[in-house]
Amino acid sequence: MPRPYTINMPLPPKLQEIVDDFTSLTRAEKIETLIAYSESLPSLPERLKAERAKMDPVPECMTPVFLYAEKGPAGGLLFYFDISPESPTVRGLAAILASGLNGSQPEEVLSVPADFFMPMNLQEAISQQRINGFTGVLAHMKQAALKHLHGES
Repeated sequence: MPRPYTINMPLPPKLQEIVDDFTSLTRAEKIETLIAYSESLPSLPERLKAERAKMDPVPECMTPVFLYAEKGPAGGLLFYFDISPESPTVRGLAAILASGLNGSQPEEVLSVPADFFMPMNLQEAISQQRINGFTGVLAHMKQAALKHLHGES
């Protein structure tokens, strides 16, 4: 029985589309798609490279991952990542989150369940350790959203 305070909100549309796309992929296709997402992750803007100390580390990831969030012109959040190109799986997972959540309102980011990715069956293609890092990145994105919601950034 669900908890009375649980709110079942739909995923942001872009994130739902990514989940739906992964659901039908084979293991090999999932790996190929993760690599494609990895290659699509934008480089860190120069202004953030100079201020890397302002970025939040994500210690749940074995690979060094740094995250920065800011409000975009339309009020939605924009997420930036600093992840080595030598870590394509981690970059791909972060790119999925950035693609699915960039432009979302803080409340939308906060409403994403920690296990939203279960229908994607990522465990067919990546290790549990990578999945733990993925959920860690989402948790840090939610912390950033909470800060923006409360005007702390």
